[in-house]
This record gives sequence, structure tokens and C-alpha cells, in this order.
Amino acid sequence: MTISFRQEHSGLPLGKLNYIMAVITLVISAMLIHATYRTSNGYERVNEATEHYIEWEQNASSIKDAMDYLTEQARNFVMTGEKVYLQNYFMEVNVTRRRESAMAVLRASAPGDEEAFSKLEDAIRQSQAQMSLEYYAMRLTLSAYGYDLSEFPAELQSVTLLSKDAGLSRSAKQARAKNLVLDSDYLEKKAAIDEDLRAYLASLEANTKNQQTEASAQMRSLLETQRMLVFALIMIFIFVITMNSMLIIQPLMKGILNIRTEQPIPISGSYEFQYLAKTYNLMFVANQKRTNALAYEASHDKLTGLYNRVGYDDLLTNTDMHSCALLLVDVDNFKTINDTYGHDMGDRVLKNIAKVLKDSFRSNDFICRIGGDEFAAIMVNSGPQFTELIRGKVSRMNDKLQHPEEGLPPISVSVGVAFGCETHGTGSIVKDADLALYEVKENGRCGVDFFIPDYLSKVSALPEVDAKA
Repeated sequence: MTISFRQEHSGLPLGKLNYIMAVITLVISAMLIHATYRTSNGYERVNEATEHYIEWEQNASSIKDAMDYLTEQARNFVMTGEKVYLQNYFMEVNVTRRRESAMAVLRASAPGDEEAFSKLEDAIRQSQAQMSLEYYAMRLTLSAYGYDLSEFPAELQSVTLLSKDAGLSRSAKQARAKNLVLDSDYLEKKAAIDEDLRAYLASLEANTKNQQTEASAQMRSLLETQRMLVFALIMIFIFVITMNSMLIIQPLMKGILNIRTEQPIPISGSYEFQYLAKTYNLMFVANQKRTNALAYEASHDKLTGLYNRVGYDDLLTNTDMHSCALLLVDVDNFKTINDTYGHDMGDRVLKNIAKVLKDSFRSNDFICRIGGDEFAAIMVNSGPQFTELIRGKVSRMNDKLQHPEEGLPPISVSVGVAFGCETHGTGSIVKDADLALYEVKENGRCGVDFFIPDYLSKVSALPEVDAKA
């Protein structure tokens, strides 16, 4: 038997679904990695902006500290005349140069609007102008104390005192020098410098906050995107597990159960599983047909289509014979048919006998060919009350066989009958029927006899059965 594997396409293709889910997962994963990378960059921007602000604030503070330091050293020298303050002052101006170094850094990297940076430059210019005033005050102090000018830096040596100050007394020179670094005009200029520095620092702080706010907003957006992408991946994971369970695992478990119980597999689940189930079912049906065919061939006679000896023995074993009637049928003088007409004719006669037997009994009765010219009939739910009914059946069968059609030679059968409900026989319904058959053969054949102990006393008490049944 050829099995056709051409099947209609149905069901959801799990391979294609998994491919689509894999592509979607890869896309979402790439988006998640990109969002993570951008979030990391955003964090670095915030961190970098903070570090830069700290650096710029330190440099701006360094400028103010340097200015304050110079003012302090100049005032200390003017107030005390101690040369160490003068040395400190010019060490800062010529060697340490914190103000210039910080200014160079801010010019190179610090952001901020031009107005704020111009204020920083104004502060530097005002500081330099104050230094000129401080130089003059320190030069006046050197003159008041009578120090040798050649011992001091060239910046002071180049300062020339006004004639009105050069002619002052020592105390007047000291007073004049102190007034230059302590009067209100000096303090106002100092305050203006500080204000410009604070304005610049405020500009740096605002710019840094803007950068941090922008980067933080971007990070929040990216984090929200990451959460959504992670949620999407979780949903895909749950979806894939659910679909695999619905399309593969559940149909597979049902299929295993059906295979164990030798039943076809339900056509459900994914396209691949449905294809597998259909293929299995085709093979299952084909195998079942082969099995049934083999079982039929094993239990049925090829020539007549009746149950054979194997099927007959199986029926005797698995049928409740206590409620049945067994008829053993022997063809009279069948050897003469074969010798006279040949075996082909003999086969035709046997097939005709089988047909007559099948037509003479009910559809739920069992007709068997148990030998070459031996047949048997098992009538279910039958007892001694069917005696006359059976006698009529046998009479009609012999009438048909003795007046055959289609050119067949006439023939007859002898039948022995036993009832399974009888308890006074040999103990075997087959032996009882065989004994009855022997009586028929001994008394001229072409008839029927019954193995019924005390037959007359029993039959008289049984209800009549229509002989036409």
C-alpha cells in the first residue's frame, strides 16, 4: 500500500515563528545595547561636566586667591616694612604665577558666554591696575624706610615717585603708602574685581547645570527606553515559552498518550507538529489496515470468506457457548464432485455452500469452514427451543443445494447440532455436535440430528418458535 504524503498546509509554522522572534529579539537587544551605550555616555557627560566645573571653579578661585594674596602681602609690607612680605609678593608675581596659570586654563577649556568671560578679563585688568598702585605704595615704603633700592626687584626700581611724595617725611611717606592700599577707592576697586569673579563663577555654574540637566534628561529618557526594551524582551520570552507549550509540548503530550493507546494523533499545534501528526496518522491507518488484513487472512478462509479453523477455535474460546447452538456441517460425498468434475468445480461448489450457509443464518451468527468439506455455524443466544427452526433451515439449505443454479452439480449436507445449555452431554459442545453429526451420516446423510438428552420430555415444555425466522 502506498502512503501519500501530500498534505494541506495548516497550523502556525513554529520554525518561521522562532525565526521572526529571533530577529525581533536581536533588534531589541541591539537597541538595548545602543541605549545602554548612550546612557553610559550620558553618565560620562554628567561626570565630565561636574569634573570640569570643579576644575574651572578651582582655577577661578585660584585667580581670586592669588589676587587676595598679592593684596595681603602688599598691605603687610606697607604696614610693617618687613622685606619678607615683599619677597612673597614678587614670588607670586614672577614665580608661582597662579593667576596667569589659572587664566590660561580657563581660556583654553572653560565654557561660558562672552559677557561673563569679558568680566573675568576685566577683573584681571583691574587687578593689574591695582598692582601698579601696590607697586607705588611699596616703592614709597622702601623710600620711607631708607632701603637700598638695588636690592629689590626691577619692577620696584622702575617706579618713580611723584615729586610731591618724594619730598615727604618718613612718617608722611608711610602714611601715604598705607592710605593708597587702604582707602575707599582701593577697596571699591577690589570689590569690583571680586564681583566680576563671582559673576564669572555664576556663569560657569549655570552652564554646568545646563549641561547636567540636559544629560540627566537624556539619561532618564534612555533609562525609560531601556525599561521598555527589557519589558519587551521579557514579553517575547513569555510569548515564546507559551507558544512552544501550546504548539509543541501540549500536542506532544497528547500525541504520546494516543500513541500509547494506539489511537491516531490529534491534528493540532504548530505546522511542523501537524505535518508530523498527519504523517503518523497516515502510517497508523496503513499499518492498521495491514494488521486488520493480516488478522482477517489469519482467521478467514480465502476461498469462501468464512472463518477458518483458526477463527473457529478462537470463537469457541472467546464466545459464551453456554448460550449458543453449534452446528457441524459436513458435505455429503464431496470427493465424488472433485473426482468427477475437477477441483475447480469443487471450489465453486464449496463457495456456493458457503453462500447458502450465510444466507440461512442471522448476521450475528458465525459461519466457519473448518476443513476441506467441513463447515460449522455458531448460533448465538440459541437453545433447544430453536430445534424445529434449525431443522427447517437445514431442510431449505439442502433443497437449494440439490437444485443449484449456474450449472453446479447437486449436493447435500449433513448437520449435527448441540446446545451449550445442555448439562447432560459429554461435557463438550463440540463432541456433542460431532456425535449428532455421526448419527446423521449413519442414517442416510442429507439431514440433521440433535444431541439433546431426554429430547421428547424437554421439547414438549418449550415455547414454539417460528420456523421462518
